[in-house]
Amino acid sequence: MSTALGIDVGTTHTKVALVDVDAPRTLACASAPTPPPADLLALVADLTRRVLAQVPSAPVPGAIGVASMAETGVPVGPDDEPRGDWLRWDGRRAGRQADELAARLGRAELFAATGVRASAKVPLATWAWLRDVASGRGAGGPAGARGPTSAVDLAGAAQMPSAPAGAIGSLHRGGRWAGAADLVVLGLAGRLVTDHTLAGRTMAYRLGDALPAGDGLPAGLPAAFDADLLAEVGLAPHQVPHVLRPGETVPLRRGPLTEAGLLAGTPVTVAGHDHAVGAFAAGVREPGDAADSVGTTEVVCTVLTSDPDPGPVAQAGMSLVRTVRGDRPALVAGSSSAGGAVAAWLAPLAPDDERAALLERASGVDDALVALLVGEGHPAGGGSGADEAFVVLPYVLGRQTPAPDASATLRAVGAVPADPVDALRGVLLGAALQARWMLDAQAALAGRVPAQVRALGRPMLVNPAWAALKRWCSPAPLDVVADEEAVAAGAALLAAERAGLVGPAPALPVLPTPPDDLAPDPAAVDRRLQAFVAAARATS
Repeated sequence: MSTALGIDVGTTHTKVALVDVDAPRTLACASAPTPPPADLLALVADLTRRVLAQVPSAPVPGAIGVASMAETGVPVGPDDEPRGDWLRWDGRRAGRQADELAARLGRAELFAATGVRASAKVPLATWAWLRDVASGRGAGGPAGARGPTSAVDLAGAAQMPSAPAGAIGSLHRGGRWAGAADLVVLGLAGRLVTDHTLAGRTMAYRLGDALPAGDGLPAGLPAAFDADLLAEVGLAPHQVPHVLRPGETVPLRRGPLTEAGLLAGTPVTVAGHDHAVGAFAAGVREPGDAADSVGTTEVVCTVLTSDPDPGPVAQAGMSLVRTVRGDRPALVAGSSSAGGAVAAWLAPLAPDDERAALLERASGVDDALVALLVGEGHPAGGGSGADEAFVVLPYVLGRQTPAPDASATLRAVGAVPADPVDALRGVLLGAALQARWMLDAQAALAGRVPAQVRALGRPMLVNPAWAALKRWCSPAPLDVVADEEAVAAGAALLAAERAGLVGPAPALPVLPTPPDDLAPDPAAVDRRLQAFVAAARATS
């Protein structure tokens, strides 16, 4: 048995998994809330000690992979220490800077070059915002925004923990930028490096070609961030991470992880963007495969044969990316609210200590769930108020895709059931229909329906009703990955592949498909989907 360590730095929690990469299976996992950047390495070391202690007979991990959320990072100083708290992706803060970049460089041209839409969430816009705040030019917000946007941003910056004033000024005064995964690897190996999937979310890295080279490593992927794009925001290439080629690793140096039991020199890799790593772990690697990654947010990823026309992709609110191996193009569609929509709906219904029980009661698969899906007793659409079949539009922070609408909100269509369990199921249904809408939009752009869909994430394992709705709404056969921490496990598998511990890394196993005696008529599901899309578009 060979083992590898996988690290996943998420928005809310950081996970470390010890993985048998031959089976493959997760042997042990530990997690804790993601701390401020200055405390991240110590937390990773503590979680590593915990997972190694759970399986003392397991071989010492032969590789380490680090995945993380994208678009979130922190400036680091000459001493490699972070300056301030995380600068998380934000849909408003750097809106003016994003619009200014798009005006100077061309919105369509930027997307064609980078695969990313010019928006407030991309780090290139955040770096411009940092430059403007440090220079006294003012903060951001959307172009033309009214009210105290700049004052709020400046006050927020001034009140950020961990010496925020240093965070604001340090990047453009000789500092460097580190994404979440990059910061972990910097602490482990002493080198500031990233991979193409994380670099590709910054809008400062050109897309390149997804072509295999003769040695098996992809050719055509840029080896560095784009100097011209960096110059637009006052940065130079030495102020951002070096971009490793797929397959490259850096050696673990002596420090917290060797003290925890790992060996100095162990290959360390930046596995990449968490959703891309999860798709890899699920076996979504070839054209026609699709992944549906469900957590607080939700991302749908479809692997392609070749790049589509970038214009329609940008118009749909999606991104064009490369898979973690760099050998295939893929489409990425995100929803800011999946588990987040469930949490937001639950908040006014029950106190904290009762919400888990309410969600458990809503997780059963029964005739009532089928009736909810098909809108039994209601017309397929076109009505209003109580005449419409009940569903919840799952938009806590607007809708990114399809038909992007920043003003979309979490709201009920039709009469809300008096029973809170039935009402909560309407959110699960809305999330499932939103994912189906994203899959259909990707299929239209790809020119083909996916051959298979793999769903991953803890909600799919602990909530049978949500998983059933996923299966019933899916345009293709759907399997659920049987690992709660697929991203951390995927980081370990990718690291093992790159370190030569395994050949092509095996995919994580899936759950047996449950009997579907209750499966509804597909035509009724299609009618429900059409009504959902019409209701969602009506708010745009």
